[in-house]
Amino acid sequence: MALGRRHDLFNLLALPPCLYLLPKEVYLPFTAGYLIGTFFLSPDLDLRHSKPSRRWKVFRYIWRPYQAFSRHRGISHVPLLGVFIKLLYLFIFLLFLYFFLLGLSSTHMPEFTEGLLNFDPFKLLSYLSQREWAFYLILGIFTSEVFHIVLDILSSSLKKLLK
Repeated sequence: MALGRRHDLFNLLALPPCLYLLPKEVYLPFTAGYLIGTFFLSPDLDLRHSKPSRRWKVFRYIWRPYQAFSRHRGISHVPLLGVFIKLLYLFIFLLFLYFFLLGLSSTHMPEFTEGLLNFDPFKLLSYLSQREWAFYLILGIFTSEVFHIVLDILSSSLKKLLK
């Protein structure tokens, strides 16, 4: 298994060839997704003390339930499915936070309730699903995950060969 800094370096070196294959108009969303995937939504997010977990700083605790139910190199290391699960997990967390704030504001801060009621997280999700840039952002996250998994496989295979 490769170390975190090797994953970061490998992914950063793999970014320019990926950009070469894409139209220039989508460089920004793809690169943003790729960097988010490399540094924050890595497959190693399932490890409590991994670099990606620590990069979340105070917010690393939102990943504790995910880490409790994920074993390392389990579902988080399955291309596409790992990305889908992490993005779904984030959406569910944000949805929970939204409804928590809505309940809290209705009893303690009624002046914020109307603003929260005007926001519809499902409309936002629908809006994002229709944007080309959102597709390339997710493609960037997915691509960074694939390179992470490829490095894991190469590293493990090399270790087995050298034994």
